Amino acid sequence: MEAPLLPARGPQGALRGPVRAHLPLRRRHTPPSSSSMELSYTDDGDQFEAYVYGQRKPTSFKSWACQPLPPPPFVRDPACRKLHPQITSYAVAGGGAQILVSAEGAGTYCMDTGTRKLSAVGRWMLPLYGRVEYVPELGLWFGLSAKHQLSDADLSDLDSRPRRVGTWKEEFDPPEDWKLLQEPQLVNLGSGRFCVARFFHTTTTAGYYGDEFIDRAFGVLTGVEVVPRVYERNRTGSGDASNNCDGGNGNGNGGRAKLRMVKHRSRCHVSANGTVIESVF
Repeated sequence: MEAPLLPARGPQGALRGPVRAHLPLRRRHTPPSSSSMELSYTDDGDQFEAYVYGQRKPTSFKSWACQPLPPPPFVRDPACRKLHPQITSYAVAGGGAQILVSAEGAGTYCMDTGTRKLSAVGRWMLPLYGRVEYVPELGLWFGLSAKHQLSDADLSDLDSRPRRVGTWKEEFDPPEDWKLLQEPQLVNLGSGRFCVARFFHTTTTAGYYGDEFIDRAFGVLTGVEVVPRVYERNRTGSGDASNNCDGGNGNGNGGRAKLRMVKHRSRCHVSANGTVIESVF
């Protein structure tokens, strides 16, 4: 998976120019693929890479180049290697200055994009899965929960284990014969708007004797929007919240507004000619 573009920063030797962090993220239920978008932990060593746009030499033209980054400490830890830690989630924090990475069985680590140093944050895991996106308008990070539901969390303070703030269910119930092909993916469209991509497949029989099998793959794209909950004053002066798309809440403390999810339309894409959508971004 690819993390968002990060701004140039840092002292000499820092990542310069726009940077994409290429993280090895294993997805459950994903069949083996040769696509570079899907990398997993291997015994012969994981590699973090940064795609940097700039001049490699004073006389050369600007272009994208791949720069290897130091591997996380758990890759070299004999105790962790026995557990084969899998990266389950990652997020950009600190205005692009840090990349947080959680690996199952190893905990959470932080990479400083200026110094390229990785350090342990805690033995706990980020409360969301896959790519976790920060929404500055809402001051929270958004991702998918273990049950594949849109959730948010506050990652601004990492002194203790962060927890989910709210969770919303899209009320999407696929037909019984639709089987999960791979884990869903979340695309940040900006300003609290997201696209949730879910992937399914079916197997049906055909032929006179029913000995022919037809496999079909489906991609369902759903637009959702997370906005502050609107309160209306009743005659007694108390505030009643609108119940549109009842579900996730903010924590209600520290002046943080409670949130609600607005579900938009869904579109189903049926793969043809053997093509299957594997990634959206």
